Amino acid sequence: MHTAEGAAPPRSARHATAYVVTHYLLMYLGYYGLISTLVVTLKAASFTDARVAVLVMVFALTNKISNIPLAPLLDRIPAAYSVLIGCLVASGGFVGLRFASGMVATVVALGVAGIGISVNALASKQLAAAASDRIENQSQLFSLISIGVNVAAAVAAPLALLFVDRGQHGWVLLAVALLYGVAGVATFLNRRIVPVAASASKRAFSVRTYTALARTPGVREFLLVNMFYWFLYGQLFNVLAVYVSQDLHEADRLGWLYTANAALVVVAQLAVTRMAGAWSRGSQLNTVVASYSVFAVGFAVAWAMPGYWGAVAFVVVFTTAEMLYVPAGDVVIVRLIPQGDRAVGYSVFAVSTAIGEALGAGAGVWTYRWFAEDGVFWLLAAVLAVVFTIVTHLLRRSSAGLRAAAAG
Repeated sequence: MHTAEGAAPPRSARHATAYVVTHYLLMYLGYYGLISTLVVTLKAASFTDARVAVLVMVFALTNKISNIPLAPLLDRIPAAYSVLIGCLVASGGFVGLRFASGMVATVVALGVAGIGISVNALASKQLAAAASDRIENQSQLFSLISIGVNVAAAVAAPLALLFVDRGQHGWVLLAVALLYGVAGVATFLNRRIVPVAASASKRAFSVRTYTALARTPGVREFLLVNMFYWFLYGQLFNVLAVYVSQDLHEADRLGWLYTANAALVVVAQLAVTRMAGAWSRGSQLNTVVASYSVFAVGFAVAWAMPGYWGAVAFVVVFTTAEMLYVPAGDVVIVRLIPQGDRAVGYSVFAVSTAIGEALGAGAGVWTYRWFAEDGVFWLLAAVLAVVFTIVTHLLRRSSAGLRAAAAG
């Protein structure tokens, strides 16, 4: 088993784990409460469909990419300070959105909120990475974070939708603002639990900053591997939605599949992580390769079992693949990125994630449109998952940097 350098005593490790997981739980309670109701809230404000599309795009762009030019600066600020700044900016944006009137004010409010979320997301990863440096069992930390995120998803979305159905859109926005504010302030006030020093680097944003990071042994290879995962994972929220709602005409039961996905992670993530650790002898890349193999099995199940119960079986197998990859991938990433460049490193991996999600959504839905007949799409997806498994296995064998980061 890999032992983190400077691993903390058990009690200190538990405090660090609880500190980080609590922050993620509060943050994602707000995030999922917003995401699940944003379009409905904007429509309730009498925006046209075209304007709603523009507003959602503004939020998505600022939320996903605004931290990229800010990453070198964030590496020079202690992570808890960045978390506080990001959460308060996001909170202010949501309060502004609650009282915004008209297109311009709404764009500004969403842009401010998106920037705050983006900064906080990057700083939160820095915080989790710093906590993992102090904990012997890094996989368990990232598993618990995944559980916290899925608890938030299971609780926040239906609760927020309940209030929106009652016409209380403004209260949802204020609740989201409060959650982000509490998450930022609580994390900042307890920052001594996981002290994160600022980097001594004085670099400003430049392309060289990112190309230098990309030349770190193993990083380029795992950027590709990470993109593979998000490409496959995207099928859960895109092709599955089309398949169940349009082909099976079970749109009213689609939500139960996503609830099952979140519930399975909450219940089984730690057990899957322990079993994977024992089977893979602590090698995180063995677990990543196994996750892609399980993805292939999941797609094959969807082909072999057409109908709603086949979709249920698909979600169970698919979620198992998710539970294999998430902690293992996070551990590899945290070991690959130099400690002084974590904001820059995580922003680079965020680009890999965004590309994988975008390609997976676009290519998946387009391919499904042409190959839905007789379940051919699911077979093609299974073959692609096998290809990803083979490529990842070959990268594991050829990249010394990747093997070192994933070693048990």
